[in-house]
Amino acid sequence: MVRITAFEYHGSYVCVCLDDGSKYWLKKDDLADSCLAENLEMDTEAFSQFIRIHQYPRALNQAVAMLARRPCSKGEIIVRLQRSKYSSEVVDLVIYKLEKEKLLNDREFCEQWIQYRLGRKYGPSFIHRELKTKGIPEDMIVSSLENHDQSEELINAVSLAKKAWARVKPDSDLYKSRQKVISSLVRKGYSWEIAKEACSTAEKDM
Repeated sequence: MVRITAFEYHGSYVCVCLDDGSKYWLKKDDLADSCLAENLEMDTEAFSQFIRIHQYPRALNQAVAMLARRPCSKGEIIVRLQRSKYSSEVVDLVIYKLEKEKLLNDREFCEQWIQYRLGRKYGPSFIHRELKTKGIPEDMIVSSLENHDQSEELINAVSLAKKAWARVKPDSDLYKSRQKVISSLVRKGYSWEIAKEACSTAEKDM
C-alpha cells in the first residue's frame, strides 16, 4: 500500500508526494476525475497503473517527436524524459516500445554519428567524447570507430592542416606556426602523432 501525503502545484502540473518519499508528476487535468486525495491509501499496483495511464502517452509522444527531429541515442531519450519528470517505470516502457518498433537503435545511431562527424573532419577522440556524453557504451564506440577506414583519418587531418597553414602569415615564426597547426588538429580530435604527421605533410605540399 502507498499513502498520498501531499500535492505540490506548479503551474499546470502537480507533484503527488507519497509516504515513502517518492514523487510523481501529473497534469492538473489528470486529477480532475480521479479519487486521489491527501492521506488516501492505495494499492501499490493500482497507483502505478494510474501513473502509467496518464504519463505513458505523453512520454511516448515526446520521445517520438525527438526522433522525428533527428536521430537520438537511448541515453538522450532517457535523460530528456527524466528531466520531464516521468517515472522510471514509464521511461523504461517508452524505451522498450521504441526499441521493439525499431525506432531506437544505439548501434545504428553510433554508426551514423561517426559517419556524420568524419564527414565534417572531426577526429576519433572528439567523436568518442561526444558519443560518451550521449550514453553510448564504451565497447560499442570503440568497435564502431575501428570499423572505419583508418587512412581516412590522416586524409582528413591533412586537409585541415592545409587550411590551417593557409591562415599562417608569411613572416610568422615557423616553429610556433607548426605548434598552432598541430594544436588545432588535436582540439579537433586527432592524436598528437597524426596531427604532427598531417602538419608535416601539409607544410611540404604548401
